[in-house]
Amino acid sequence: MIAGLAIFAATYLLIAVQRLPFIHLNRPAASLVGAVAMVVAGVLTPQQAYAAIDLDVIVFLLGLMLIVGYLEVGRFFEWAADAVLLRAATPKRLLAAAVVGGGVLSALFVNDTVCLVVTPVLLVALAPLGVRPTPYLLGLAMGANVGSVVSVTGNPQNMLVGIWSGASFGGFLARMLPVGVGGLAITYGVLRRAFRAELAAGFARRTQLPAVVLDRPLVIKGLAAFGVAVAGWLAGWSLPGVAIAAGALMVLVAQRDPAYAIERVDWDLLLFFASLFVVMRGLEATGAVDWIDRHALALVQGGSAWRDAAVVSGVMVALSNLISNVPAVILWRGTVPTLPDPAFVWRIVAMSATFAGNLLLIGSVANLIVAEKAESVGIRIGFWEYARVGIPVTALTVAWGVLVLVLVR
Repeated sequence: MIAGLAIFAATYLLIAVQRLPFIHLNRPAASLVGAVAMVVAGVLTPQQAYAAIDLDVIVFLLGLMLIVGYLEVGRFFEWAADAVLLRAATPKRLLAAAVVGGGVLSALFVNDTVCLVVTPVLLVALAPLGVRPTPYLLGLAMGANVGSVVSVTGNPQNMLVGIWSGASFGGFLARMLPVGVGGLAITYGVLRRAFRAELAAGFARRTQLPAVVLDRPLVIKGLAAFGVAVAGWLAGWSLPGVAIAAGALMVLVAQRDPAYAIERVDWDLLLFFASLFVVMRGLEATGAVDWIDRHALALVQGGSAWRDAAVVSGVMVALSNLISNVPAVILWRGTVPTLPDPAFVWRIVAMSATFAGNLLLIGSVANLIVAEKAESVGIRIGFWEYARVGIPVTALTVAWGVLVLVLVR
């Protein structure tokens, strides 16, 4: 029991901080070390570790990533970003384009991928305009985070919730769509107010972007494969089964070397998920999860929907910024199914874990991708500069999410 608790604590510390004076690990590496330590220390047997990995989640992620990989190869995301940004003739419109464009793309495709591909395009568009790029970079990161709340394909934590809750694709989308739309409006409003002085002046020149050579046949096939997957999900078919079938179909019909798309699969994320499942199973073996469940149940049982939503969302915002949103969601896996209305609580968990990503610069991988891409060209986004906008955005969007989800319960 002591060994399991110590390994769990050390793993989550490394996931949260990633750098200690004597150890430099990213999140996937930290979770892998923790998973192996659980077996080496005898907390789990190898067979128990293998059984702990939720293959439905891994298969769902892999299938979706294959489709997205081919769309990346076909330069679909760059083309879509160009189409949006070229229509932005004023600073306010460009900010709206960054927020809404990032949000809409992330509503369907994984937000981390959207930020990875769109940030360089945005930086190229901003370079000749003579404006400070920070408001627009924040708009992209925060819009991508908020927009991803809409569907189970929007971000990794939604995928976990979608599979574990048994929610249908259409049912999740119907309840989360107003949450996401309102969240994007709030995000734009806060950013516009925070940077109102910088947005008041016009551009010296119009946005100029190099032409994107779209691989039209490949993109059409990719969008068709994604459309087939969405149709299957709306019909109530298995989320992972449809995803991997659509991904395999894309590999079959793409008529391109699959190596280029397979290279774009986020293998680090798959390793992160698989290892975290093992670490959490090790924690369960210590009895700590039962203790957590009992205390969590005391907080959210017997109260009103408003109180339950407020408590769960508050806990999720804190946990998501302490240990990251995916591990925070995994902690609820055993608790939520025992609650009186698990479907409602799962939606609150998904919403708050997603919106919590906007609280601080380190709150989501999407934020870090935008910051790192910007820093590579000499643009630094400061921690407190981000927080002065991120804190009000998170507070207002989470409040909006609680309001909507309680009313549509």
